[in-house]
Amino acid sequence: MKQAILFVTLCMAVLNALADKKITISASPAQATIFQIGKDGKEKPLGIGTAVIRVDKDEPFKIVVRLEGYRPIAKTYLNSKNVDLPKEDKITLEDRLVKVNGQPYDSRIFINGVDQGNNSAWVEVKKDGSTTVEVRKSGFYTKTKTYYNRQGMDIPPIDDFITLSDRALFVKTFPTDVQVIVNGKKVGEGNTEVVIPIQSCVTVEYVKEGFVSIEKQYCAKDGQPMPPISENIILKDRQIAIRTTPTDATIKIDGRIMGNGEYKARIPFNQCVEVIVEKSGYVSTTKNYCNEDNVQPPPSNDHVILSLDEAFTSSVQSDQANLNFTIETSKNEEDAWKILSQITMNYFDNIELADRETGYIRTSWNINNFKDNTIRTRIIVKQADISPLKYTIKLISEYSGKAKTSVKEDQLFFPWDRILNTYKDVISEYQSRLR
Repeated sequence: MKQAILFVTLCMAVLNALADKKITISASPAQATIFQIGKDGKEKPLGIGTAVIRVDKDEPFKIVVRLEGYRPIAKTYLNSKNVDLPKEDKITLEDRLVKVNGQPYDSRIFINGVDQGNNSAWVEVKKDGSTTVEVRKSGFYTKTKTYYNRQGMDIPPIDDFITLSDRALFVKTFPTDVQVIVNGKKVGEGNTEVVIPIQSCVTVEYVKEGFVSIEKQYCAKDGQPMPPISENIILKDRQIAIRTTPTDATIKIDGRIMGNGEYKARIPFNQCVEVIVEKSGYVSTTKNYCNEDNVQPPPSNDHVILSLDEAFTSSVQSDQANLNFTIETSKNEEDAWKILSQITMNYFDNIELADRETGYIRTSWNINNFKDNTIRTRIIVKQADISPLKYTIKLISEYSGKAKTSVKEDQLFFPWDRILNTYKDVISEYQSRLR
């Protein structure tokens, strides 16, 4: 009898354990709403902050706790002999949730670097963590925002709208180390993103030593063409900064005077330029710089030092060089001829042509070689008149600007406004002795 009573007691205990159970659910924050999830998936509100639920035997009871701005938490309670259900259960929402929308409509959202595929996304920010969101679109400057879910930091918003407005241009340069300077400030080298604020323009310089810079303006203003999404910038024309010693030497480019002492010479692509540096009293220097494929590129800087011209220090500047001087003489023709011949032979060893009948004398060239120059000099005498007796005398002085130039290379010599010291008195002697 006692055994029967004990059996019945145990059965009653089991039945009571498996009967429906009540659980008090509390939510944190207290503003969170507790929903029951039905078999059809629909949600039925049970309470705000707290709710009491009855869990039937072997019938799962599903709930979800929601609060705008938080990631919801779902939970299932099952009343079975293998599960101990609590009388109370506290559910705390800790992870934040932000609904982020990007503009323009075809922008794309990236969460911690992962493409979300469109311009709208739920962003989860775990407790004590952070999440970085980027909104991208070709041709626009990317906006980046980081949300924090930790004490002492700003609470993430429930909704956030990130609008792209500033334009962006991706520049690829060649050479790859070209400096990109925006409104006077360097922003990068080589491949660089250039930002154009909305309703404004920027001036961009592409600069590299030894090359001619390129300057462009890009605008993001209403009514004006928008900047391109990308652009290739190729610096082709070379530039050489020429500096001279002496500092006031003349710089000529392809025969044109361009400056004194300093000048930046431009060498267009696939072309060459001739640079001449000269100054009176110094040996001129000629250089050719080429900007062509498969040719050694010109230097970015060149210091041209002129050496002193020994011919200059061995001569005097004179207004008697290369000009006709007419001398009237009181001598008779015979005496005058003798004086002309004597003076000429004193300065020149060889007479190329002498004709007393016509009163004509022409000497051979006297050549004087210097380290960096060649000077040739000759005298030509012509009878200009008979009554009164007059003679025209011309002292010809020419230079080549190069050493050891052949006297026969007429095309290489040029008139010189100086006279070698050897001949500086020859005109004066003609004048004094023929009077």
